[in-house]
Amino acid sequence: MPAYGIKKYWDDRYDAEGMGDEPFDWMCGWKQLSETVAPLIDDINARILMIGCGNAPLSSDFWDAGYKNQINIDYSEVVIKQQKDRFPHMEWVVMDALNMTFEDGEFDYVFDKSLIDTMMCYEDGVETTEKLFLEMHRVLKPGGRLLQVSLHKEDEVDVFAASPGCSFIVTTCKLKNMKFYDDTPKQDLQNMALFHTFACFDKLDGLSEKDRDWVFSQHPLKLNGALSNQELAAMKVMIIEECSKSPRTRLWRDCTASNLVDCFDAVLEDWAKQFQPTEMSKLDEEVGQGLQALRKLDLAKGLEGFEEDQEEGSGGDDEGEEFVQVD
Repeated sequence: MPAYGIKKYWDDRYDAEGMGDEPFDWMCGWKQLSETVAPLIDDINARILMIGCGNAPLSSDFWDAGYKNQINIDYSEVVIKQQKDRFPHMEWVVMDALNMTFEDGEFDYVFDKSLIDTMMCYEDGVETTEKLFLEMHRVLKPGGRLLQVSLHKEDEVDVFAASPGCSFIVTTCKLKNMKFYDDTPKQDLQNMALFHTFACFDKLDGLSEKDRDWVFSQHPLKLNGALSNQELAAMKVMIIEECSKSPRTRLWRDCTASNLVDCFDAVLEDWAKQFQPTEMSKLDEEVGQGLQALRKLDLAKGLEGFEEDQEEGSGGDDEGEEFVQVD
């Protein structure tokens, strides 16, 4: 697992000799989130903290949507400098989310997209995440709202409402992973999360008894864009169908011996269909003997030499390469 808990990892990632200086969204952007988030922000002029902002376009998308009273923090000096250069009209500050210098109750809203996931990757992930929640709770006004998107499951997120020193009430839902509807190769879908968890935490500390009762009465909230169980089941069916009909296309040089044997099997099977039934028995025997002999060969060594020839001939460019379909 990458060293998400080490600051140098993020500085190097964002720098990468200039290669990391491109906006990148881990999961989803404002286009998807606006349907869910906008109804939860009562005042477009509310003070919003974008915590662990990174170089995601989400902060600037918030700004373009009218939420201009925002401040963006990240503990990587590298990415904050990049964002200041890219969006000089916005407020960017180097700050550790676990030890913020803001006053208590300074913000109406805190927005976190996947910082919780990073914290959970620390060696002491639960304790670190509880500390994060305590800090976010501290800087929120009474009745303030924490909006969060996470790769973790709902029951792995909502437990932090009861983090030591925190008094939150929370509603969660599933949001579709929109990569299922873009140009992501269909065979890769089965390795992705079907959904992201969205959570809305309301801070109860500092509210009058009447206001606390009112906040309680609003939960569970009706969250726009929430993924129903029926929709989730339909997505699972879609993955099975798409993956079953979408062969993987690979470069010859990237294939293993097993991939090639599978391909030869498929080609020979198609080829055999043109023969009459009386010829099939003999053909099956010959094909079986040929494949058995093929599998006994040391294909790996042969492939190594083939790949070296391909690399020398291609100069690192895939143009003109031949591809193999692997079912």
